Amino acid sequence: MSPKNADRSRKHRKAVIALVVLACVLAPIAGTAIWINNQVTKTDRYTRTVKPLASDPDIQAVIAANVTRTLFENVDVRARASEALPPRAKFLAGPLANGLRTFTENTTQRFLDSPAFQRLWLELNTRAHHQLVKVLTGEGGRAIKTRNGQVVIDLAPVLARVQDRLQARGVNVFDRVPPGAIPTSFVLLDSKQLEQAQGGVRLLKAVAIGLPLLVLALIAAAIGLSGQRRRTLLQASLGIAASMAVLAILLILGRSVYLDQVAGPRLPHDAAAAFYDILVHYLRLGLRIVAAVALLVAAGAYLSGPSRLAVSIRGRLGSTPGASRAPATARGRWVAANKRPLRVGAVLLPLLILMLWSAPTVGVLIVLAVVALVLLLAIEAVGGRSAPPELPSATSPT
Repeated sequence: MSPKNADRSRKHRKAVIALVVLACVLAPIAGTAIWINNQVTKTDRYTRTVKPLASDPDIQAVIAANVTRTLFENVDVRARASEALPPRAKFLAGPLANGLRTFTENTTQRFLDSPAFQRLWLELNTRAHHQLVKVLTGEGGRAIKTRNGQVVIDLAPVLARVQDRLQARGVNVFDRVPPGAIPTSFVLLDSKQLEQAQGGVRLLKAVAIGLPLLVLALIAAAIGLSGQRRRTLLQASLGIAASMAVLAILLILGRSVYLDQVAGPRLPHDAAAAFYDILVHYLRLGLRIVAAVALLVAAGAYLSGPSRLAVSIRGRLGSTPGASRAPATARGRWVAANKRPLRVGAVLLPLLILMLWSAPTVGVLIVLAVVALVLLLAIEAVGGRSAPPELPSATSPT
């Protein structure tokens, strides 16, 4: 190789490495951007995400305690009971107040366990979703608002339903308090870094469409420039899978930071953990799907290579009794001549189906992965074992 060609080859290798590294760095950011754009800022998907919160026992316990505390902070139940009791029975005011507090919390808990609360929770979150988006993008809202670095959701409708249930059971001690005068709020977020988070959300939402396309373009450019395209595809796939693992680790670390900053008297540790886990559920699912697809592509690239193990696997899958002695068929020669486009199609077809699937499950991913792997192995088994077409002899008989 001439010095000029060697220098060009080195530049190509450096460019390929740079493109692959950049794609792997941007891949987790692209995944997070898609999650924010599709799961957080879309009303139907957001309500689907937060729906399990309504039946989470830790969240229900916090709401029940919040509603009960709010009622008793605005009404001196013990003083009311003392006024209503005769002088000799005033000593019962304390036990009666404690008993009514337990009864109120149990009534609230029964309401939270009912289908009525499930529907109310979805209604509240559907109406509040636009305000939540404004909060995450740095603007204010009415149903969900920022206050002293907090994101709170108004629980007045829940309080009103509990008051109705208490009144139906003969408890009217809370009826004199106007519902609008009772400050009820359920703290979802409490972070001094909320402004920085808002800036990040705005940026990620803006690049949610272009950034994933850029990652794919970088990988395609790296493969196009590479002199060893199969190896580059293998390295890029393993790099993407590794970057998804890094994102999973960051989510674990972020969970610890979130709990340290948010967990407190009004939002206990277990409730805060439940909120975080449910909120990032689809992000975790998405990164697992991307990692699985990347590993699938890496497996296909490796099994189609010249390594001894790959050749052995292809040979075992493609061998049948007498296959080694059978002459090459026209179909086998055609597969051997068109291996590259067939490999691309075997990978792109399942990926296209995955992208068009509205809500792919783990089962769908497994099926598509198996289909792609079988197609790649079939291409190598059929095309790899086919003998090359016979060439005409250099001398022809006269």
